[in-house]
Amino acid sequence: MASYAVVASSIFLFLSALFEGTLQIRVTTLERVLVPLGGRGRVPCDIDPQSFNALYWSRKLGGGEDQRKTVVSRRDGRLTGDGLDSGDFNISEDNSLVINFMHLDLEATYICLVLDENWNDIKSTTDVIATVKPEAPPTISWGCGDKCRTDSAGDNYLNLTCTSDEAKPAVTLTWMTEKGTPIGDTGREVRDGAILKGTSVTTSTILYDVRRDTTLTCQAESEVIGRRHEDQRTEVKLYETVTPSDPPDITASCPDYCQSGLDVGTVLNLTCTSAESRPLSILTWFDPHGTPIEPLYSSVSLGSLTGAFQTVSTIQFNFTTNTSLVCRAEVSGDEVSGALATRIEITEEGIGTTVQRETLNAVTGVDPDTEVGPDIVTILLVAVSVAVGIVVILGIVVAVLYKKNKEYIDAISYSYCLSRDGYILFARSQFAQNQNVKL
Repeated sequence: MASYAVVASSIFLFLSALFEGTLQIRVTTLERVLVPLGGRGRVPCDIDPQSFNALYWSRKLGGGEDQRKTVVSRRDGRLTGDGLDSGDFNISEDNSLVINFMHLDLEATYICLVLDENWNDIKSTTDVIATVKPEAPPTISWGCGDKCRTDSAGDNYLNLTCTSDEAKPAVTLTWMTEKGTPIGDTGREVRDGAILKGTSVTTSTILYDVRRDTTLTCQAESEVIGRRHEDQRTEVKLYETVTPSDPPDITASCPDYCQSGLDVGTVLNLTCTSAESRPLSILTWFDPHGTPIEPLYSSVSLGSLTGAFQTVSTIQFNFTTNTSLVCRAEVSGDEVSGALATRIEITEEGIGTTVQRETLNAVTGVDPDTEVGPDIVTILLVAVSVAVGIVVILGIVVAVLYKKNKEYIDAISYSYCLSRDGYILFARSQFAQNQNVKL
């Protein structure tokens, strides 16, 4: 009977405290705390009682509210718990949970439970997330999509893809113009990181119409790295046109001895590689007579400059006699026009050094080392230009002299005649009329 009386008395006191307001149950929730992976973190307990009977830090196991495990506690001034023994956790003086070394297994929802001196149950709930900051800024790659033609200068569309470094949580990528205007992407993907477990890699792709030289920026942002951080920003320079800087390069693939001598019937694979250009260079092989040679195969690769291409053309040549071949790289577009060519000498002594030249007609039959004088059309044009210049100068001189000596010229006139009396020149003047001058 006594035990029942004690229970009844406890229930009565509990209900009295509940209705009188002395027993309180309060729950507060912090959104989340980000702790660097491998680093040290602190999870605050969002309560500050002046005194309490006990403080428990527990970890939610999932499922219902009661499915949790205490990792460390403080009671009567003493710290206990499995988390304390393992070294993963501790409790600071302000009752915050201290994570000594953050790893992915410690990601969870943590509950701070305090029983104050009136046995009020006060709880604070916080999500703890391990974070990984990108070690490097995003990278930018490019290629040609459905609207990007590699065989003409008509379309200037490029597919540009920005890829973030591994991060946790995943970063957001934003494309911007030179003026900082955002560019809408055509595709976005978040995939698992390949190195660190739990990290993500974000990609963002845009289709951009290159109508002039410009610079675009890809910016990575997140809760960890913040917004518009310069260390997480990558720029890419886009060129509407790229003029080849050098003539194409020719390499030969043949047996080792072909460099020192060739036998009749030796088969050579000659590869011509253009310099980077936009639009791409069209490669054409020519024999000594200027006849095009059908390539064995051709290919186009992406250059190091964004939007520029590099073209490769390979022919198979059967050596029979000393000869030379030419590879011409021709670029044609609205802003780029011209050709660059390279000649290679193939003799019994071996493959000679290539001769490079710049010309609008790579196959002329003229030795590249031979100096060629100007043609007749050029000479005539120069002569006509000089003659016109002289006439203009003389006209200016005569006009100036006439203006200065107009009165004197009006006063004197000359007339020439042939006289029967042997006079061949007769000068008549307003100052000396009827005066004969005998020659």
